[in-house]
Amino acid sequence: MSGPAGRYRLDLAYDGTEYAGWQVQPGRKTVQGTLEQVLTRLDGGEAVHVRGAGRTDAGTHARGQVADFRLRSGLETGELAYALRRMLPGDIRPQRVKAVDDSFNARRDALRKCYRYRLDRSPTGDPFLARFALHYMRPVDRAALGAALLRLPGRKDWSGFASSKCTVENRVREMFEARYDEPDGNEGWFTFTAEGFLTHMVRNIVGTLLLVAAGLQEPARLDEILASGDRRLAGETAPARGLYLWRVDYGGAQATRS
Repeated sequence: MSGPAGRYRLDLAYDGTEYAGWQVQPGRKTVQGTLEQVLTRLDGGEAVHVRGAGRTDAGTHARGQVADFRLRSGLETGELAYALRRMLPGDIRPQRVKAVDDSFNARRDALRKCYRYRLDRSPTGDPFLARFALHYMRPVDRAALGAALLRLPGRKDWSGFASSKCTVENRVREMFEARYDEPDGNEGWFTFTAEGFLTHMVRNIVGTLLLVAAGLQEPARLDEILASGDRRLAGETAPARGLYLWRVDYGGAQATRS
């Protein structure tokens, strides 16, 4: 049953391997573009614009992306969720649909975002993780890596870890959490939570941390990069396949997430 026009919040997960990132790009398959095509069909052919909380890179995945959009048709949330599950491809999965106030903006209203980076630590490489993790066989110096991670939380200028493609002028962000865990010895997870991230910031941080973990750089290299803002001092950009937009946090009525 349909009601009046309204705005919706969509929580979704996706495998980004086959997509040129989140954001719409002419002539390329993107997650945002795929969503907009399906929603436009559901709204009677009227173009629907989707806003996402984070603009993930080509090949990057999401477990907890959040988006919002407005439909003229005003579908019930259960009806809309059912239709999206049937019409979207299997590598984009709606987790929850919620009717929200028209002022809600998935990107602007986000308080914190959490990204995680996955390492395959198995000796030969797990073929079932090839699309979803970076195979990293080298021993990890946990003490050195821990000392490097301790340098990251706080309010800092992250220019030294930003891509040359980054067009944002204000590059100061507060990072709340930076850690590394190996829950079972076969996988490693970097976790970063901040109020926002710059283009390729997490992947550039991971590339640098892996140099420290391998004993090729000292933990103090992080201080140099942050102080100088010189991207050339940082490591290579880690491959997109290991990166996940894990969670987006909101306050008030939007605080809960499926």
